[in-house]
Amino acid sequence: MHPQLQYWIMAIRPRTLPAGAAPVVLGLGLAWEKGLCGWAALATLACCILMQIGANLVNDYFDYAHGIDDRDRLGPDRMTQKGLIAPHKMKAGILLCFAVAAMLGVGLVLRGGWPIAGIGLISLVSAYLYTGGPMPLSYLGMGEVLAFVFFGPVAVGGTYYLQTLEISRMVLAAGMGPGFLSAMLMSVNNLRDTASDTRTGKRTVAVLIKAPRARIFSLGLLVCAGLIPFGFLFAYPEKWLVLMAPAAALLFKPHWAALYSGPIDRSLNRVLAATGQYMFVYSLLFAMGAAI
Repeated sequence: MHPQLQYWIMAIRPRTLPAGAAPVVLGLGLAWEKGLCGWAALATLACCILMQIGANLVNDYFDYAHGIDDRDRLGPDRMTQKGLIAPHKMKAGILLCFAVAAMLGVGLVLRGGWPIAGIGLISLVSAYLYTGGPMPLSYLGMGEVLAFVFFGPVAVGGTYYLQTLEISRMVLAAGMGPGFLSAMLMSVNNLRDTASDTRTGKRTVAVLIKAPRARIFSLGLLVCAGLIPFGFLFAYPEKWLVLMAPAAALLFKPHWAALYSGPIDRSLNRVLAATGQYMFVYSLLFAMGAAI
């Protein structure tokens, strides 16, 4: 493999992409009984993955530009900070990613109308402002909130709406499940980086509440996600298979134990990967339970 291609794959961070697809999977499962529109499903999935990739590239570039990354970083290598991808090439990659997402979004806007246009525009702006702009939102303790909103009710509700051209409070409530797990991803990431973020002045939730409380906060988000299918079951008693979603958390029990009491070092990268895997499994099982 050509080194430059390998560097771009590393910058894209493929392991994060299933988490970007998870809310779309749940939205499709919730819409299953009403019938699915195949091209809209594929376009929605592509847009969400492109937005995830774009956010990863924005994070790579602007953390470098703001001097946040340093040699003691515990997370995956940043390609811009390492000098493996030139800053102007990274900016071009960001623009290309968002441009393709916008082009795909045109067809979705034609199907879903101005609500979808509004969601798309706000998502693009938020992906940029997460680490870009003069006041990056992720540096102000907003990372978990943005992850919850855009990879939870917005993504699930938007997917469902594009399939059915209607929306309900129950769909938005179900979307809180992957939303909580997306926020947990962000929380575990910030817990791992507490020391380096404190040195560089990045004010994440973990920095503000300190590591012991940040551990509890992360596990609390996991518990909240697990409660959402029970609420769905209360509304639809025949859909008891949705409980497979929270039950699957038991498969990742060693990682939750490490999050609770393990060291804050590179070992948290395994917890982070497990959280992303569980988010996808949770959403898939929730979707299957809702569809059957």
